[in-house]
Amino acid sequence: MFFKGRMRKILLLIFSVLVLTSIVLLTCLRGKMQGISDTKLSTGTINSCLAYDSESKIIVVGTNSTNELIAYQEGREIWRASAKGAYSNIVINHKKGIVCAGNQDYRVYLYDLKSGKKLREIDTTRRVVAVDFNTAGDRIAVATLTGTSSASAMIFDLDGSELLSLSLKVKVAGILFTGDQSFAIGNNRGELIRFNLSGQELGKYKTNYSVLQMNHASKGGIAVCKDGSYYLFDQDLNILRFGRVENDIHAVISSVGCDEKNEGIVVGTEEGYIFAQDQSGRQIAELKVEGAVRSFATDGDKVIFTGDEDHIREVEFKNLTALELKKSLFIFARIMLVVSLFFMTILMLTLFPQSGKFLKKCCRDIWKARMAYFLLLPGLILIWIFNYQGIFTAFIRSFTNWSSQNSTLAQIQFVGFDNFRRMITEGYFLIGVRNLLILVLTGAIKILTVPLLCAWLCYSASGTKRKYVHRFLFVLPIVVPSVINAMIWLKIYDPNIGLINEFLRTIGLGNLARVWLGDAGTAIWAIVFMGFPFVNAMAFLVYYGGLLAIGHDVEESALVDGANRWNIFCSIQLPLLKPQFRIMLILTLIGTMQNFNEIYVLTQGGPGTSTYVPALELYFNVAQFGRYGYACALGVVLFLMTLTITLINLYFTRERQK
Repeated sequence: MFFKGRMRKILLLIFSVLVLTSIVLLTCLRGKMQGISDTKLSTGTINSCLAYDSESKIIVVGTNSTNELIAYQEGREIWRASAKGAYSNIVINHKKGIVCAGNQDYRVYLYDLKSGKKLREIDTTRRVVAVDFNTAGDRIAVATLTGTSSASAMIFDLDGSELLSLSLKVKVAGILFTGDQSFAIGNNRGELIRFNLSGQELGKYKTNYSVLQMNHASKGGIAVCKDGSYYLFDQDLNILRFGRVENDIHAVISSVGCDEKNEGIVVGTEEGYIFAQDQSGRQIAELKVEGAVRSFATDGDKVIFTGDEDHIREVEFKNLTALELKKSLFIFARIMLVVSLFFMTILMLTLFPQSGKFLKKCCRDIWKARMAYFLLLPGLILIWIFNYQGIFTAFIRSFTNWSSQNSTLAQIQFVGFDNFRRMITEGYFLIGVRNLLILVLTGAIKILTVPLLCAWLCYSASGTKRKYVHRFLFVLPIVVPSVINAMIWLKIYDPNIGLINEFLRTIGLGNLARVWLGDAGTAIWAIVFMGFPFVNAMAFLVYYGGLLAIGHDVEESALVDGANRWNIFCSIQLPLLKPQFRIMLILTLIGTMQNFNEIYVLTQGGPGTSTYVPALELYFNVAQFGRYGYACALGVVLFLMTLTITLINLYFTRERQK
């Protein structure tokens, strides 16, 4: 026994050390998982594109909101130029020392690389999508949009003279020179097409999805498609490498880039994710930044990028390999922490005699009944998948911006308690709670009175056949769907031909006729009155079954003692029906809080918000507004309200154990 106790203490010490080691390792690795470095350059606004010259170390950035072109060298701004529209694409030719920038004001601008002096302005009369220089720097290729499904590819010289204008019945996403005498385009049909400077087609490659962007690569170019696939090609449009990023979060692809040796490839998305793959096509990193990633530029074994935020950052591929190792260590440390905590908890329990005996007994009982637990396992798994998993998902998503616009994992972001604060600030939820309280209180009164009275009368009736007929007639309406019932009452409340107004006119009280569902003062009470005379079939059967369970023996004994039917009902039968009252109150509460079918059919929450309830607001946010995260938050609050009131009801109505 001494040896076993000593071994337990040694094992407890070992697992305690492992827990501490795991925590330290997780703390050290948590801040080193990004893989992105900041250049410390700031334009002060949202950026749209960039270009980089490796010889002069100059970065040129185009902005989206201020319509400026800003050049940086060695961390400082060296010049700035402006235009009438946002810059869409930038290329640099180091031999000529010229920056070529396409703009959404239908022009292409040429600037001196070092001074920023504007050399020329070329009017294309169309919205510029992409531009490129040939190697010699004496030709400019321009891709423009001429319509919703048409484009043009144009060639200019440095003087701005048009050498070629090629009309295309597609949308062009990019244009690149593949030599001094040829260029390639990518279009929304998923085609990469190579032309000579006379506009003659030299070759074509068909991809499976629309081409979204083209970028320079060593001795060729690279294109990315809508599905995240990329194609690295040479000057003759031969595909050198093909791959596709692992986009399990369904992010929207926006841009592509590669390093100087075409070994590392990065793909950017609208949600700010960057997928990086090595030369073997293995995805080595999934990075996250703020805003969409719009443009990549090569800098040796690094890529510089920018996008819809005020940042210019770098991804270095040699660091991404180490990042993969760090992520593996991080996952290992988390697993080690969980396993160590589990065994440490068990060992701590065994150190105490009572807890140790209890744990051994539980394990022994589970092992004895292992076949029963094994047979229950499929059912538990199915219950988890189809019931509890949805509940946990709703709880988690209630703290996110999940919506019809943010529907993928890439777009969904944690927003804390914003959804819950919105319930208070918007006010609709509070109005709905007020109306819900009215419906809950009146529903409880209706469920505890008329069905009980009908059940008692049916129980007290003489003759088995007569009881059967009455029971059948009371229960028959349960087969009518609730929506049909609501539509019937919609006709009853009709202001022109409705039964209520017609009856009032018949008896000479036409002045009391009104638009019952269109009046804010009467609409909620019209909802309450719906279902008159309030004989709930479910409640009737529950109470009737309770009375049968009491039996006639108790009643006969009370009659012998001189009690009448009223005394028997109040003093004997009502107290013994407490379990039935409790279950019906709980079911009514839950049903009232979750139900909105009748309100939706009759008033849709109106007029105004006079019949608005939280469940209806939840439905509107899902079906009409597309605010799924907010709807999940509403569901969580309704669940907590139902649970709280149900527990209170159980506490005050439970039977006292003697």
